[in-house]
Amino acid sequence: MGESGPRRLLTGRLALLLTGVALTEASRTMTMVQVPVYLRELGAEITQIGLFFTLATIFPLLLRILGGWVSDSAGRLRTLAFGGFFGLAAYAAFALAPSWQMALLGPAFLAMTTALVFPSYRSYLAEQAPKGAEGRIFGINRTVITISWVVGPPIGGFLAEGYGFRTMFAAAVGFFALAAALFVLMYLTQRDHEVVFTQPLSLTSLHTSMREMFMALTAGGLLTWIIIGDGIRDVTFKLSFDLMPIYINEIAGLSRQDIGLLDGIYGLALALVGLPAGVLIDRTSERFAIVLGLLFLITSRLVFAFSLTFWGFALSWSLLAVGAGLMDPAYNSLVAKGIPARMRGAVYGLVATSLGVISLPSPWIGSHIWETFGPQVPFLVTAALGGLSIIPVWKKLVLSAEKEMAVPEPALSAD
Repeated sequence: MGESGPRRLLTGRLALLLTGVALTEASRTMTMVQVPVYLRELGAEITQIGLFFTLATIFPLLLRILGGWVSDSAGRLRTLAFGGFFGLAAYAAFALAPSWQMALLGPAFLAMTTALVFPSYRSYLAEQAPKGAEGRIFGINRTVITISWVVGPPIGGFLAEGYGFRTMFAAAVGFFALAAALFVLMYLTQRDHEVVFTQPLSLTSLHTSMREMFMALTAGGLLTWIIIGDGIRDVTFKLSFDLMPIYINEIAGLSRQDIGLLDGIYGLALALVGLPAGVLIDRTSERFAIVLGLLFLITSRLVFAFSLTFWGFALSWSLLAVGAGLMDPAYNSLVAKGIPARMRGAVYGLVATSLGVISLPSPWIGSHIWETFGPQVPFLVTAALGGLSIIPVWKKLVLSAEKEMAVPEPALSAD
């Protein structure tokens, strides 16, 4: 099955899952790139926007590990079905917010959704992937769900420009309602082989799961270096990412619809690179893809800092997509290969949470760099920090690969 090509890897059930996830991504992509400009319309200043995104990061940090543990305990599809409904409240909260402070309810509800949905669908993919094809599975996943990046942002830009931000968020509610319906359908038609591992939702099982993860995290093996390597990417990425729409709109003078089109270009590039990235990972290694992706991310920030036209920003957005398209399936494949099913959801939550803790002050710091040194400087600082990280990431994730291919078994199986 795993050797006959990408088409044989996609079952009907997997296609249904990816359709639901693509709809959740459509809701997110058509709205999130417009949020900084929406906050400006609600009266927020640059530093307040940085504060908003810093505060918005706190909500997922409180819930991601818990959501992953719920997925491990209650089952992947049941958790997906339950988590899909919080997205409806998230985008409704954005649409009805009277001020930028009240708009924080949107990220709060969205954090509940992502805490349950994302560890569950990633774990489901890992458990359905044929051995040796993990990179392709996650590459196909990246390609399919990021088709929403092609259509979502331009639609969001069109709605925001022509009908206002609140109409845009109302449309996002509709997309997420369809996704929630698909997740419920999958749960109601669940098959025996899809129930890989379940355990009671109890304080005892939560304590056991947290203890196993802590032992794996401190063992110096695979999980430790996933946290360090992806943490470097997250810090450098978030230092300037949320300022990109503001820079394009206020410094370069592009419209809201141009912002949506640029994010659509990002989605198109991300969709195109997904499957080739998966093949590259399976034929070389996850570590090679990670370092190559980091080089693309650095280049994208340099191009952005010196761009003045739509097509210069389009090139930057495309390079950013290639970097993300290489790194995301590589990290997911590492977890799929090295983490047992009984704690895989919690580990996906742990990785996301630890990255959020590391990068928590990044948007706030980036906004103050903007105010103090100028609009270009946050993007140049991002490129510089990324460049400094290449040597240690290369040394630990490539040259020492044979020492970190798996998390030490005693750290995972100790009871």
